[in-house]
Amino acid sequence: MKIKIILLIFIILIPFHRKEYLEVNYLDIGQGDSILLSVNNLNILIDGGPDNSLLHRLGEVLPWYERKIDYLVISHYHADHFVGFIELLNKYEVDNILVTNHEPDNMLYKIFINELREKDLDVTIVNEGDRFIISEDVYFDIILADCIHEDYNDNSILLKFKYYDLDLLFTGDLTSVQEKTILNRDLESEILKVAHHGSMWSSSKEFLEVVKHEVCIIQSGIDNKFGHPHEEAMSRLENINCNIYNTQFNSTIKLTSNGYEYFVDF
Repeated sequence: MKIKIILLIFIILIPFHRKEYLEVNYLDIGQGDSILLSVNNLNILIDGGPDNSLLHRLGEVLPWYERKIDYLVISHYHADHFVGFIELLNKYEVDNILVTNHEPDNMLYKIFINELREKDLDVTIVNEGDRFIISEDVYFDIILADCIHEDYNDNSILLKFKYYDLDLLFTGDLTSVQEKTILNRDLESEILKVAHHGSMWSSSKEFLEVVKHEVCIIQSGIDNKFGHPHEEAMSRLENINCNIYNTQFNSTIKLTSNGYEYFVDF
């Protein structure tokens, strides 16, 4: 009888774990990008990092029974942004997979596509101007989604997430070349995921001045071979007077918000 009562209480309480506020975890997955947004009973995962450390980090920020990703977004097809998804598909139920129309001719991409076919999963090709509505005041816009550039970084999805009065910008590995083409767009955001792990070739002065961010978050690995973040990019970020956080030094960085105020922790 005691066992039945405990089990019933456990089952009843599980649905109430889902948060009624926004929680964003910029996951520490080494030299790569992966960000989990949990909001309105949905999980949105932007990029998957370079390896299976994604699964370990997700296990740290999601309860053990939470095995559903509602939106999986691949900013572009560099290994440090999507390889972790190959094993994730074996562990989590995935509803929507958002990608650009870029179809690179390499082995990792072919392995990933084969995994999708084996699991009978389809992708949704996103285009500039697409909006995905979660509720009246919660949605995300695709600001850029090219597929024609030789440099994969310039094919990165630029995604802006709106949560009531709070705006968050996710940049993939977008370079300064592409930044210059969108300076007239609605980029202003309080929270910026710094492009390309803090590379000198991204986060131009003009771009940062348009975004007007208060917090910038860099995802880079300890002692990475690229030397990310670069001094030039750090100098430009510091000149904007934003609060800078880096998974290389802070591990997973968590942002929570009620839509009007936000708090950063790690």
